[in-house]
Amino acid sequence: MSSSESYSVRGDRALGAGDQDKLGFRGVAKRIATSLVDRASEDGLVVGLEGAWGSGKSSLLFLVGDELGNLPPEGRPTVIHFRPWLIGNRDALIVGLFGEFSNQLDRLALAAGDATPISIKKAKNAGKALRSFMGGLSKAGGLIEVAGDFAGIGAIKFAGKGLKAAGDMAGKQADPQLATLKDQLVASLRDLGHRFVVTIDDVDRLEPTEILEILRLVRSVVDLPNVIYLLCYDSEVLAHSIQEAASVQNGGAFLEKIVQLTVMVPKPEAFQLRQWFAEALQQIGTAKDEDERERLRKVIDHEGGRQLRTPRSVVRALDSVRFFWPPLREIGADLADLVWLQLIKDGNPALYRWTEEYCGTAAALSLGTARVDEAEKSQQVDSLEAAAGKNVFDDHLYRHAFSEQLAGVTPNFSKAGPAFQLFERVDDRTRDEAIQGRRLASPDHYRFYFAMATPSHALTQSDFDALRDALTVGPDKTTAVLLTLQSQNAAGTLTKADLMIKRMKGGAYELLDGKQCRNLLMALANSMDEAYRLRPFDGFAFSSLWDRTLPLVALLLARLKPAQRSTTTRDMFAEGAAIGWLTFVFRHEIFAHGRFGDRSRNESDWVLATEQQVDDAIRIMLSRYNAMTLKHILHSPRPLSLLFAWQQAGDGEGPRRLLGTHSKSDEGLLQTLEGLTSQINSSDRGIVTVLSRENIEPFLDYEQATGRIKALASKPRFKEAATKIMKLIDEGKQF
Repeated sequence: MSSSESYSVRGDRALGAGDQDKLGFRGVAKRIATSLVDRASEDGLVVGLEGAWGSGKSSLLFLVGDELGNLPPEGRPTVIHFRPWLIGNRDALIVGLFGEFSNQLDRLALAAGDATPISIKKAKNAGKALRSFMGGLSKAGGLIEVAGDFAGIGAIKFAGKGLKAAGDMAGKQADPQLATLKDQLVASLRDLGHRFVVTIDDVDRLEPTEILEILRLVRSVVDLPNVIYLLCYDSEVLAHSIQEAASVQNGGAFLEKIVQLTVMVPKPEAFQLRQWFAEALQQIGTAKDEDERERLRKVIDHEGGRQLRTPRSVVRALDSVRFFWPPLREIGADLADLVWLQLIKDGNPALYRWTEEYCGTAAALSLGTARVDEAEKSQQVDSLEAAAGKNVFDDHLYRHAFSEQLAGVTPNFSKAGPAFQLFERVDDRTRDEAIQGRRLASPDHYRFYFAMATPSHALTQSDFDALRDALTVGPDKTTAVLLTLQSQNAAGTLTKADLMIKRMKGGAYELLDGKQCRNLLMALANSMDEAYRLRPFDGFAFSSLWDRTLPLVALLLARLKPAQRSTTTRDMFAEGAAIGWLTFVFRHEIFAHGRFGDRSRNESDWVLATEQQVDDAIRIMLSRYNAMTLKHILHSPRPLSLLFAWQQAGDGEGPRRLLGTHSKSDEGLLQTLEGLTSQINSSDRGIVTVLSRENIEPFLDYEQATGRIKALASKPRFKEAATKIMKLIDEGKQF
């Protein structure tokens, strides 16, 4: 199969010339064709080809017609394919069928000769009798309502209502009775001695009134010798339509009076359908590795066994994969996941929609932009079981197979409790493996499987490529990439930089060599203050961009050799432009190592792995703090935090001396106090900016400073600024 054929969507159509018979219907069709010719009565017959929608009735009907055409010429019938659903008018149904019939009789007359069993005279007589009967029908009921030419009935014109010149076909003689005309037609067809097989497909897709007309047509009006009708339908659907149209209690019993013989479409074995699906799937896509191949096999066995019930379901599922796979293949998506989802979609749309909603919520949970309480989890379990269908998950093997496809789904095999635990925590490694594999369980890629588009928050491959290339070049280039990511929205308050740091921490850092680790560390030390200014976050954010960098810094330093680790640590603190972020890391470490506070924290919480690194950081940061002007301190993202870090590192007098000197002037005092403000999260008022005693007293004499501010409030020059400071102090007193 060529590439274009592999990805060409076939559509839900019956077999045609050149198509491969996947289910072995050819042998069945051959036996049916032989029986229609050799064993059917010459008085005519109505045969029903029964099967549920999608079972392959139309394909079997095509094969029967093909086999009839392959019979020896002396026993080969004329096959008329009548498709009533193409004709919308009730009376036109008769015209359509008689038109096909007349056309075939004309062809028989043209083909007849001395060497054929059909004489020209008999064929012409049958055609004349047919047209006479047609004319009689017209006069009896005025039944035609068609416009334009109708091929197959000579030069008759249909215009408006009525059959124009229908009686002229029999000449100017008086018209015999309709019954006599039919008797003549019956006699001529019997004398012709040639069999006609009329196939009528999709009878059950007509309107109930149209179905009734077709059945009456084949059983009365066109019930003719040597004419066999082969009707295709779903008996349950047809019986229901008959009950509605004929107002009878038992549509099945009514149908039995019309159809004298039924042939059931063979039901394919489940294994046969799965094998067909698997073989065709190999022409569409292949697994990347052994793990994906094994998962694909399980998907076809477990989900295919449930959803592939008819030939139509196989064709639809294959078409779905053909449609979705090319763009997913380009991003390196997982074929097994796609097949699983498309089987679900075509077999159980409600379960597909549930899965789509679940994946979206699970992705939001992974990003930290949503939470699901226990009541909602319980509700989602109920929704899952309702969508899947009653008792579907009673099969523990299937329950396990289903849970493996989605993030945070854990099966429960105990007799008590729900079938699943939903929205369970997914460890970082499992999540990152899903991301690297572009799996359905990936928070970055799940939407591709539903809409062939990445989630609005997702990192792209080009984002990773840009960072990887930058890490190879150096810290400056890496800084530029990080700030670009920080400027791009992800989800909620998150940026792409948040996601990148999280992904790097989750396992991507393991792919970096020593040089790249150092470049990333130096880029963090240079960029994080500017990243804060691009997207400020309040001090109460428990999971900010800065917070996410802490474990990443520890992981990157750990990948360096001891000497390079020490050098990089010193360079970060000494040369990094992001003094606010460096102060954040620094304060974390002096608390974690017990250099300030009551006790140290567990080593797993350390960023700097050795006491020597902490000593180096203290020495360097104290030197930098002492060299800073108050203007530089106030320009940093969190000046109050920097001043406290200066004191907590062991130099209590340094910040007091700097602020005291600067506060000697009135302008300097106002500027200093404004830099000592902080935020408090109030339960009733939200985040409030205050100037508390705890913020002032470590650096200035509180009473003296507040007294001076009150005095300045009475001076026109400083009144506005001093009044603002006094309000902040009053706010601080309330907490």
